[in-house]
Amino acid sequence: MNRASAEVNLSAITDNLKLIKSKTDAQVLAVVKADAYGHGLIQIGKTATDAGADWLGTALLEEGIALRKSGIKIPIISWLTPLGEDFKTAIDLDLDLSISSVELLSEVIAAAKSIKKIPRVHIEVDTGMSRGGVGDDWQMFIDHLIKASKSNEINVVGIWSHFARADEPDEKMNKEQMAIFEDRLKSLATAGISPEFIHIANSAASLTNKGAHKNIIRWGIGLYGLSPDVNNLGDSKSLKLKPAMKLKAKLHLVK
Repeated sequence: MNRASAEVNLSAITDNLKLIKSKTDAQVLAVVKADAYGHGLIQIGKTATDAGADWLGTALLEEGIALRKSGIKIPIISWLTPLGEDFKTAIDLDLDLSISSVELLSEVIAAAKSIKKIPRVHIEVDTGMSRGGVGDDWQMFIDHLIKASKSNEINVVGIWSHFARADEPDEKMNKEQMAIFEDRLKSLATAGISPEFIHIANSAASLTNKGAHKNIIRWGIGLYGLSPDVNNLGDSKSLKLKPAMKLKAKLHLVK
């Protein structure tokens, strides 16, 4: 007999997805990284897709591959892809890949050439969170990117970044990050590269900063019915979110 269990309410996932779709004109990317935050990768991926998600997003490449192999057809992006990953399979399955360095760009291009396909890539820009993305070496990176794009070795379909403090709506860093992001967009346009998909808004920004919605928002913790920050944004109930998981265990002792 199970002493403990996690119960996932798929109806709550559906309701939380529909809630954010009612609040934005942008496409909604349902974040299902880390086994869908422990809720179950494939089942949550399919539930979100059925509920109207336009995209799915994973950190790990193998999760993106698993989603595609499960029969999901909508666009999938995987963004935590160090060197040496199975890029051939990912490209062959039409997964979008996040690029954050010249070295990664070169490896993805080489993998794509070996199977004679042009990879779809999103450029990750570090605008201040300092966790990932192209930072101080932007100019060197963009020189390589221009060359690859003009040679038709890649298809730059997106550019993205991540807020560090979007759960603090009045924090000045949010505006500073947006300014850097807009500057990177302008430099791409000057280089003749115009990505179709632009995304920076996480769950907190999706709820509080409509100016950051661009044309994709990434709906992560909100999909699972949790507030990005109880102190600054309120709890799930006040945000009209429905927590999707309950943890249950057998009672052992009461004192």
